[in-house]
Amino acid sequence: MNNLNYVYHPNDRFAWVEINLDNLDSNLKLVREFIFSCNSEKDNKKPDIMTVVKANAYGHGLLEISKRAIAAGSSSLGVALIHEGLRLRNGGVKVPVICLGAHSPEKVKDAVENDIHLSVTSVNSAKIISDICSSINKDCRVHIKIDTGMNRIGLDFKNAVKDIIAISKMPGIKTEGVFTHFACASRKEDSYNMLQWGRFKKIMDELKITCPEIENYHCSNSAAFLRYPEMHLDIVRLGIIIYGINPFNNDYEDFCSRDVMDFISKLKPVLSLKARISFIKKVQKGENISYCGTFKTKRDSIIATIPIGYADGYSWNFSNKAYAIFNDCLAPVVGNITMDQTMIDLTGCNGAGDAKAGDEVVLIGHGGGKQITANELADLIETINYEIICMIGDRIPRIYTKGG
Repeated sequence: MNNLNYVYHPNDRFAWVEINLDNLDSNLKLVREFIFSCNSEKDNKKPDIMTVVKANAYGHGLLEISKRAIAAGSSSLGVALIHEGLRLRNGGVKVPVICLGAHSPEKVKDAVENDIHLSVTSVNSAKIISDICSSINKDCRVHIKIDTGMNRIGLDFKNAVKDIIAISKMPGIKTEGVFTHFACASRKEDSYNMLQWGRFKKIMDELKITCPEIENYHCSNSAAFLRYPEMHLDIVRLGIIIYGINPFNNDYEDFCSRDVMDFISKLKPVLSLKARISFIKKVQKGENISYCGTFKTKRDSIIATIPIGYADGYSWNFSNKAYAIFNDCLAPVVGNITMDQTMIDLTGCNGAGDAKAGDEVVLIGHGGGKQITANELADLIETINYEIICMIGDRIPRIYTKGG
């Protein structure tokens, strides 16, 4: 290709993701309103919003989503990896960026030099940061992670106060925050949430006396944000609801308040996955479709191929289970999904006889009066909605829309 400034157009590959930035704004507005309703008394401090943009902003596009979230009221951004933070800094993002995960010592210097706040998960990880800060004569702002029951990363809650006091005295370490993460906030049974909260609150209460310079405490992910307003604290870390997706299991109506259910009903999904038909074939009754003959036509059929497959994150497990929306009709995926292509059966759909290459189908999102959600796709293959959106690959370009 001679033109190195070439800009992708959806027709070039016939498959793309649409990101509705107006829906992102709407979801953040809902969040701000919910915060105000939970903290409406005059003296109540309102928590800041940290939009979590790890994993390419849950598949939505790191830089574009981050900038829009900031414009819509997010005070900081959460990432998992230092290189995600560096991408934000290189893209001109100035707000605090907090690396919430464990990190490679080899990248700490880059983080410090670019004012990326690091999580401290152990006394040893703090020592590594401190030594690097001393070697380059710079400070690093850190958020110290306490493991209150997730048993993944973080200081042991039993020794946390002692360890945090020691960490905060290390050269170059500026303790900006202390946080934990709930393991089961999305589930109906909340006794484990209360156990974790009790452990964290005890530590927090002690630290407010022994380390009054620590300004930020945070523990609420999306599900905890909605269920437990008393746990909003200084920062709320919000991911999945910012992208317009329900953070709870399917039984949420059994345990969520009316206000929470109203909030969920107003969420607007930000991501749609679309494609254009690349090939149409009339197939006789009794013919096999795709690899291994897992689907056999039960009638003379109109089979459309769309150029998206498991290499793009459209899971092989959707084979013979998922649907695409064509002309306000749910057309079933038939046969095994292949690496780059998927077949759908248009037979019986309105206008199937006139279908042609270039006609649009919807794999996630709205089409006419029909909708396919990440939750529904997750249920089909016994996974979670997070995975459905996060696994859409880089071969599928993101197209950003706004203003209707």
